[in-house]
Amino acid sequence: MLDPGHPDFAELAALEADLLIATGGQALLEEKLRSFFRSAIDEVIDTARSGRFFFSQLEKTEKTYLGTKFEILLRDWLQVPKGVRLDLLIGGREVDVKTTTSATGNGWMIPPEAVDQFCVLLRVNEQDARCAVGLVRCRPDYLNRGTNRDAKATITSQARRNIWWLVSDFAYTPNFWDIVDPASRHEIMAERSGTRRLALLFERYQEVAISRVQIIAVAAQDDALKRLRRNGGARDILAPKGIAILYSEIDREVMVALGLKFGYREFMSYRPRTEAEAALLRRAGHID
Repeated sequence: MLDPGHPDFAELAALEADLLIATGGQALLEEKLRSFFRSAIDEVIDTARSGRFFFSQLEKTEKTYLGTKFEILLRDWLQVPKGVRLDLLIGGREVDVKTTTSATGNGWMIPPEAVDQFCVLLRVNEQDARCAVGLVRCRPDYLNRGTNRDAKATITSQARRNIWWLVSDFAYTPNFWDIVDPASRHEIMAERSGTRRLALLFERYQEVAISRVQIIAVAAQDDALKRLRRNGGARDILAPKGIAILYSEIDREVMVALGLKFGYREFMSYRPRTEAEAALLRRAGHID
């Protein structure tokens, strides 16, 4: 938050308030952020069709496209229209969306049409799975003038103190494959059926959030999510072992009661530590 005496304080406070109303408040904003970047990056990696697993394997053009993808997904999340000149229309004001995935984390490129306008700044560090979301009015004196043909500018190091951070250095869901050693990855993907692959994955890596996109990649079959269900799915294999497979869009209350951290549309396996937790999971039909 900026000092109340800052010239942009009132307008940025109003913009933050509009954003938090749209997201349902700070707690839900942070919950959704855990999966927002993860699912978008996973979709571009597209393991199921590309055979790739990591952000580092993306082409330069794909990394550039991620900024556009984040903008589209953010507009859908906030349920706001596209502006006439800029990316979003929030509370009657035009707002641009700028993303950086650079190693320094400060490479937002500000086009001429966004100068002196409001911007949502997204910073994504996939190596550490940390992100930040900030608001700024890109006043001309905040910018290093660009020398490239499209006249884009960057925010000066001194001017970054004018950014109003909604979250800073926030941990989002890491790429699941970053915590899986190559031998285990090979073992999981070598299982002959999608159901067995998912059962092995969830048995071996508990309390780890896994996106829907990665579930589809691991199952590598039509009706991938069906491979998780009872009546022949991975849950039938794990439930007798006392391991639950939870899904945030169905089991949110259970996951909150268990103290788990998760995002939108994420799966997680969990073995109860106490009889009370076991009873909770039995009542919900997750373990036998």
